[in-house]
Order: sequence, then structure tokens, then C-alpha cells
Amino acid sequence: MRALMHMTRDQLHASATRYYKTRGPTEPDVALVEHGAARAVFKDYGRAPGWFNRFIAPVLLWREATALAALADLAGVPQLYRRVDRRGLLIEHCPAMPWPHANPGDVAYERLDTLVTAMHKRGVAHGDLRGGGNILVDDQDRPYLVDFVSRVRRGRPWNLPWNWIFGQLEAADRSALAKLRVRYARHLATAVDYELRHPNTGFARFARRLGQRIRRGVRFFGAHS
Repeated sequence: MRALMHMTRDQLHASATRYYKTRGPTEPDVALVEHGAARAVFKDYGRAPGWFNRFIAPVLLWREATALAALADLAGVPQLYRRVDRRGLLIEHCPAMPWPHANPGDVAYERLDTLVTAMHKRGVAHGDLRGGGNILVDDQDRPYLVDFVSRVRRGRPWNLPWNWIFGQLEAADRSALAKLRVRYARHLATAVDYELRHPNTGFARFARRLGQRIRRGVRFFGAHS
């Protein structure tokens, strides 16, 4: 691991053995890099041109890095190894696959609930679990959470408006887990899960619409930068 900790961007890409995602106007390279027995994930916006990568990408990576730091040593959240610079992160590799493509046992759902509860207790709401692609599970039914760029952190006790938003994102995370059980493990789903899987509060509707508009705008301007 020592060698990976000192590699430049070009050296890290030269050590890539697999790309989970390749860069686009608003997407980073996400590569598995290896040196000897050491493995890590390199998330990198640094090789793509454009305004998004100059100005927005550093903010996204800062958000992810601060979330990983807040969740350091929490089993199921990858460790942040280093910030290569403002547009690149080196992160622990989790030997797992996205939940929708796996067939986890019942214990994995219980462990996932425990993991998300622990994350919330540390003051982080993920905010992007509904599709299931950011929830991984390994062949021993151990869950992992990845990609924290949408996270919201709990504010100070006096910051009631921000903590209300944090509470809404906590509820969104729990709704995502309910949806997961209903879709992939109906024998575990409760009546409450069926109610929670499609939150229909005014905030939830607003958040969905705002998220859709932001994503459309980012894709449009990224394509034309």
C-alpha cells in the first residue's frame, strides 16, 4: 500500500487493472488500482477537461472525503486512504458487488439496517441509496455503502432548519432500505416497509423534482463545456 500512497495520477492510472466507470462530462474515472498485493479504488476527475471538472468536481470530492472521514473505522464504509489532489481520491477497495446484482441472504438485510443506523448516529445521511447501486454486499453477506457525494451531515443543535433537512435525508435512507426489502426480499418486508418505500411528503416530491432538474442541467452544461 505504501507505493500506492505515493503514486502520481498518471502512475495510478498506469496501475489500473479495471475501470468500473470511465470519465464523461460529469462523471469521474473510477478504477481498481493494484501494486503487488495492495488494492485500492481511484476516483478521479483530473483527466477530463471542462468547467465541471475545474469547479464542481472538487466540491463533490470534498463532500465525499469529509463524509468518509466522519465515518472512519465504521465497518461497511470504505476507508479514505488519501486525497491525491482536489480532483482525485484514493479509497479502500471493497470486494463486493451492487446489491441489485447479488443474491444476499437474510442476515445481509439485518446488517445493512445496522450499518445505516450507525451512519446516521455519526451524523451522516447518505441521500443516494434508492437505486441500490451504492449499496454493495460481499459473498459473506457483509454490506458496504459507497459514493457519498450526495451526503448531508447533521448540523449543530441550534441549526434547526438544517437538522430538519438532515432528518428528511435520514428518512430517505430508511425508505431506500424498505424499497430494497420489498423488491428483493419480500418475505422480510413489513407493512411499514410498503408504506415507506414511496415517501410522498411535500419535501420528498420537491427533492425528487429538484434532483431531476439539477441532473439534467449538469448533463447539459457538461456536454457543452
